Amino acid sequence: MRQVFKRGVITLLASISLASGMVCAQTYPSRPISIVVPYGPGSGNDLIAREIAQKLTGILNTTVVVENKAGATGNIATDYVAQQKPDGYTIFLTSTSGIINQVSNSSVRTDLSKDFESIGFAAGLPYVVAVPPSVSAKSLSELVALAKANPGKLNYNGPSGSVSDYLGSMLKAAGNLDMVMIPYKSTSDAQVDVLAGRIQVWFTTAPSAVGLAESGKVRVLAVTGDKRLAKLPDVPTVKEAGIPKMFTEVSFFFVAPAGTPKDIVTKLNAAIATALNNKETEERLANISVQTKIGTPEEVLTHIKQEMAKWSEVVKAAPKP
Repeated sequence: MRQVFKRGVITLLASISLASGMVCAQTYPSRPISIVVPYGPGSGNDLIAREIAQKLTGILNTTVVVENKAGATGNIATDYVAQQKPDGYTIFLTSTSGIINQVSNSSVRTDLSKDFESIGFAAGLPYVVAVPPSVSAKSLSELVALAKANPGKLNYNGPSGSVSDYLGSMLKAAGNLDMVMIPYKSTSDAQVDVLAGRIQVWFTTAPSAVGLAESGKVRVLAVTGDKRLAKLPDVPTVKEAGIPKMFTEVSFFFVAPAGTPKDIVTKLNAAIATALNNKETEERLANISVQTKIGTPEEVLTHIKQEMAKWSEVVKAAPKP
């Protein structure tokens, strides 16, 4: 009798939990949603998040805002989101940079593959190698030659453990170069010093550099993706420039705190896909050299695990300072 009663209680609790989840999903969202990004205004994460947030506001019939929580190579934002209530009202737009930080930083406390629920992809974009006009190099090979002739005198941007840092390490390894990494909170934070000539080599996302390149404020030497940029068709890829190991494209994806109900995750995934399938969104993102990218929560989780394995090997092979 006790066993039957116990099974009945378990079944009742499960039914209540399921019903609660269904009600939650049906009424969600009933208040504003925050998209947290780990870098400052003007960064790739920020530009993509703001474009998608604008569309989600209409699709979900609620205000969707972007919160910039920069610092600690993305750890501040990552830890913050992981600690929020798993109710779908705080979601996180992170990227390959966050994955690299996971595998390269021993002080990381939050695991992207375990402490979050994957929601969906957002976009993909390449990085570029750019220099200010004060640097004489007109190509990647000329930059390598310049760095060899001036050991220890060329600075490039970090922060440590970021895509920029490892692109710098790859370039140094390819040319046996002595260059100095200067840490910044984000690639966009380095922009002021790039324009002032205090940073001679800028590894940054394509959206951060295209406008500056078109106005002549920086010179883009190479693109890290497998295709040239439509906005800068004369700039070669790193493969074309002779350093194929520098190839990398950054994927951006949404996650939510672990325990976020599956029905809410499904609703967010569908809304994000609708936002990305919008022609205006595609054109606006393409205008800043970003391609929309759509996928299921399961595909995002698989991507995170595969990228962690890949970048773990890159980190192990990177030259130590």
